Amino acid sequence: MSRRAAWLLLFVLAALGAPAQAAFGMVSIREIDQAITELDLARAQKLLDSADFDSLPLSMERARLNIYLGDCARASAILSAPSLRELPEGAQLFGISRTCAQATAAAAVVEVKQHGIWIRLQDDEDRALVPFIADVARRARSTLERDLGVLLPRPLRIDLVRDSFSLSAVSGLAVTAAETTGTVAVARWGRVTMISPRAAPLGYPWEDTLAHEITHLAVTRASGDRAPLWLQEGIAKREETRWRLPRPFDGGISADAVSRAALVSGQSVGIDKIGPSIAMLPSPAAASTAFAEVTSFVKYWIDQNGEAALRLLIADLKGLHAESADGALRSVTGYDLETWNRRWKRYLYNLPKLPDVSDTDRSPQKKTENQDLWRHGSSEALEKSIRLVRLGDLLFERGHSDIAAPQYSSAIRAIPTQPAIRWRAARADLDQSYTDRAAKSLGKVTDLEAPHGAWFALHGRLASSAGDTAVAERDFELGIAQNPLSDDVACEGYWRPRGPGPLNLPPLPSNPEHRALCEAARKIPLGR
Repeated sequence: MSRRAAWLLLFVLAALGAPAQAAFGMVSIREIDQAITELDLARAQKLLDSADFDSLPLSMERARLNIYLGDCARASAILSAPSLRELPEGAQLFGISRTCAQATAAAAVVEVKQHGIWIRLQDDEDRALVPFIADVARRARSTLERDLGVLLPRPLRIDLVRDSFSLSAVSGLAVTAAETTGTVAVARWGRVTMISPRAAPLGYPWEDTLAHEITHLAVTRASGDRAPLWLQEGIAKREETRWRLPRPFDGGISADAVSRAALVSGQSVGIDKIGPSIAMLPSPAAASTAFAEVTSFVKYWIDQNGEAALRLLIADLKGLHAESADGALRSVTGYDLETWNRRWKRYLYNLPKLPDVSDTDRSPQKKTENQDLWRHGSSEALEKSIRLVRLGDLLFERGHSDIAAPQYSSAIRAIPTQPAIRWRAARADLDQSYTDRAAKSLGKVTDLEAPHGAWFALHGRLASSAGDTAVAERDFELGIAQNPLSDDVACEGYWRPRGPGPLNLPPLPSNPEHRALCEAARKIPLGR
């Protein structure tokens, strides 16, 4: 049952058993429902406070508002009433509010009032991330307000949780769905819920992930929650990098290339066949293909119609109150979705020869270390490099950087494009105070095939030592964007000493926010 159908059922039930004045409350309840959906929570609260009667629909909206406000405990208390729990939507909301309340019972809330950002930390050890999260959220929100013409209300709410289980508990997304597709964040119940970068030892691009999810909130508000999934995800993929300057590796394999390869091979998901959520697709490959297809389709549509047409389409979706996007598409462009789908596929078929795209290349950004490190090269080179790096790691962790360095150097010769190997080699060189050799081992960003947080941090440290402050700051920013709670990254290219002897920690960064981040990173056990 859809939420609108459930609402109508609740209203009928309320009208049968409530006082006569309840019959005149339908418009108010509808207004409350829409205000919550569009994140106008202050208005929803005012409407609820002014209601002079009680009913099941009003109680349901009170509970729903509290979930949006992040007060899951109060929502759970309201929904514990048998009359609400017996209804399908009431039972669903009760389950979500209860698990959310349990997961956030000891959470700390930090409000960055000058930026209108509300952040709830399931683990207080993540407090050092707050200034960085707030900065990204502020910049992404500003870009969205410019691009989509929608004003996101303050505060913008973000939940930072420990793992996939907590992500499920707070958002309602099934654990199996999150784990199957590698989902690390969702936008539900008027806020973003995101897994802490702490949970991924190798990190993940959390900044762009956060911007992506904030986009979903903006599109939901602007469209009155009537944007179809292909449009939601297509805009979110478009907006996830527009809030910042271009970075290395932004290009990658184009969405057009992935979409064309899927279309030709018969592995296309289809923009109109995604289902209720990309996170609920059956495999990482299907999710990655779906993301590529909606990205390609929305880019094609905007190229054909212009950005003003995109804003008009979103406004029409809200104004027409239709379940299908066809009416809004025809209003703006003269064509329905089926026609645009055919035109887009014809565009893909007519593209000039594109690079081959393998399943490995289409896998999600969140990978295991072996998948990330050993993607290219012959099997002999891979096996040799794995052995050399493993031996180097064992030696370095025991304080023998002088013997570890040659192992890493040999691994670089076998696979020269892997940033994780180059970073290891440069770190071992610097551990012996061989600065010039470290710079050579590290190489340049153009030598690499993928981003790596610790590589950028070490490159920034060398740039800072050479007096190039601008490059150093840029590199530290890139490192934090990938893996902020690695101590090499958080401590600006410095690491905790290994091996026996006294633990003489390197100096802390001079920037207060970076210093707090470094101190938090140093509390994480080595080798976790």
